[in-house]
Amino acid sequence: MTVHCSMPRRILVIRFSSLGDLVLTTPLYRELRQAFPNAKITLLTSEGCGEVLANNPHLDHILFHPRHERFSELQALAAQLNAAAFDLVYDAHRSLRSRWLVARLTAFGLKSRPAVWVINKRGWQRLALIKFRSKQMLPVRSQREQWLLPLEHHLGRSLPKQTELFPDRKSIVRVRTFMSAHQLDSKRFLAVGPSASHPLKCWPLEHYRTLLAELLKRGWPVVLVGGPDEPEPELLAEAFPEGVINTAGVFSPLESAELLRYAVRAICNDTSIAHLAEAMNTPTLVLFGPTVQEFGYAPLLAESQLLETELDLPCRPCSKDGRGLCRNATTLQCLTSIAPEQVLRHVPDFPD
Repeated sequence: MTVHCSMPRRILVIRFSSLGDLVLTTPLYRELRQAFPNAKITLLTSEGCGEVLANNPHLDHILFHPRHERFSELQALAAQLNAAAFDLVYDAHRSLRSRWLVARLTAFGLKSRPAVWVINKRGWQRLALIKFRSKQMLPVRSQREQWLLPLEHHLGRSLPKQTELFPDRKSIVRVRTFMSAHQLDSKRFLAVGPSASHPLKCWPLEHYRTLLAELLKRGWPVVLVGGPDEPEPELLAEAFPEGVINTAGVFSPLESAELLRYAVRAICNDTSIAHLAEAMNTPTLVLFGPTVQEFGYAPLLAESQLLETELDLPCRPCSKDGRGLCRNATTLQCLTSIAPEQVLRHVPDFPD
């Protein structure tokens, strides 16, 4: 839904989560700023996720909200937003929570009601693709594009889709100090993200072991990236005490993005690591299993690669985000069938 709003002065963008999705919304803030240079732009997002957007020069204010609030807190938030008198609300989430807030901000009888632009989540099309396996039901379109569509419709033109992040000076110094201590040179190491938000999206650990052994044999230093409490990086670091550096849980997401800036490639599952890397202009090799590119999360950079099974599996896709259990007789065949050799074909030689 797009309601006309020619020159808004106060814009509210709503996008609560997740980490990867928030990275993919960054073109929206840049293009809103380009379109409305004098507007005050506020982002409403979740604590624990939205910090990755710190220092974004296109946002005037980031409003953090608890991920699991009481209803009284949600009511207080609605009152706070009403008092701010926004004249454009851009719902880039379209969740039950965001729709409730939009309804409160546009309720009949309010002195000032904002225009509302709402994204199309394509939820029914995704469900139909999972249920009936018909890719014609959901044409390939990046989520970057999906979230920009209301603004593109308003402006009448296509907009750039490249993502971007802005680590602060403290993060930059911390990462460079770490690299110096571990003798890591820019564009002379590979980043590997072996974990995912849901186990169903994880390429098998034994495949990662085979991959890392070959990368080390070829002379590549390997840096493992990920969040705290993820077992895969720790297990791989234990298997390779020489040549593999584990940073999982060491850095914040924004610091991890700064580290990924210096990697020659990031190899990872369908997870936020891929989006952090591309936002820093680092190509990725992304392994898709239960999910498919039609969902909108495929890598965008020209040098990036999406690796999928070559098997025609009737069960794929089985999940929009990797939740649930594998229902295939051969467990996780969509991922086990992607051999380490397929990944290695896309890894450049170590520079002399």
